[in-house]
Amino acid sequence: MKWSMRLQAALVLLLPVFLVNAHAASRNYTLYISAGSLTVNGAGGATLNAWGYSDTSGSPKVPGPILTADEGDTVSITVINNHTLSHNFVIQGVTTDATAIPAGQTRGYSFTASTAGTYLYSDTLNSVNREMGMYGVLTVAAAGGANQAWTGGPAFTFQRTWVVSEMDKPRWNDVAGAGGTVNTSVYKPNYFLINGKGGFDGMGDAATTIDGTVGQTALVRIVNPGQFAHSLHFHGNHFKVLTINGVRQSSPYRELDVINIPPLGTADVTYDLNQPGDYPMHVHSAQMETANGVYLNGVATMIHMQ
Repeated sequence: MKWSMRLQAALVLLLPVFLVNAHAASRNYTLYISAGSLTVNGAGGATLNAWGYSDTSGSPKVPGPILTADEGDTVSITVINNHTLSHNFVIQGVTTDATAIPAGQTRGYSFTASTAGTYLYSDTLNSVNREMGMYGVLTVAAAGGANQAWTGGPAFTFQRTWVVSEMDKPRWNDVAGAGGTVNTSVYKPNYFLINGKGGFDGMGDAATTIDGTVGQTALVRIVNPGQFAHSLHFHGNHFKVLTINGVRQSSPYRELDVINIPPLGTADVTYDLNQPGDYPMHVHSAQMETANGVYLNGVATMIHMQ
């Protein structure tokens, strides 16, 4: 009887492992590093020199493509450096290979996506490369792609990923883009971005806005590859904080309407759509709500509930 009970207990403990392995798959990605530009539209907007990762050879994407996997998946990433400078590729909390990829060279990375969550990938060789746009996000979902923050975790209806960042056009982007040496002791960003967009575009971007019906729950993955902290303020309802920098929080989860995301920080939150209407989400700093000082074209988007 005792052995039978122990066997049952062991099977219960191993069940999540069996579930993850049963759904495991292989994910293969190719990223290209290149130079190009990023255009911020609207009042105060401009075209900025940018470097970044892309899933197609040519112009960079800022932020880079969202890479996705489920718990247990094997992920292989090939990074091709088409830029004239050396760069690298590191997924914070996942990979440790920070070897430089020289211009014209290729490097591969492989790992098992063992823990659901939200992870920043970036060029870690220096702060200039990251400021120029060399960052993106890996999201790891629950086994089998279930709408849960992790296997057996809080449920959600749909999800959004927000990458908040900033750029210093005259002192960093203009100089680095022209091949000069940036004085990194002076950083005064004048463009503030959500998913690489100014506020007007962010407020109209279906991949950024929270759009749904009352009774639904949004999982919002927030990543800050920038050098300034961003405090994000949700209107319409409070949200629940599930993870901070990959660390799962204790249930019952804290309910807040503002969350501070420090440089290189991440957070996963759930937002319940509970009353019809249109509500803003914006950074809690007046300067960061601007594009080159013009309000409102910085870190902002909209929440639409039907």
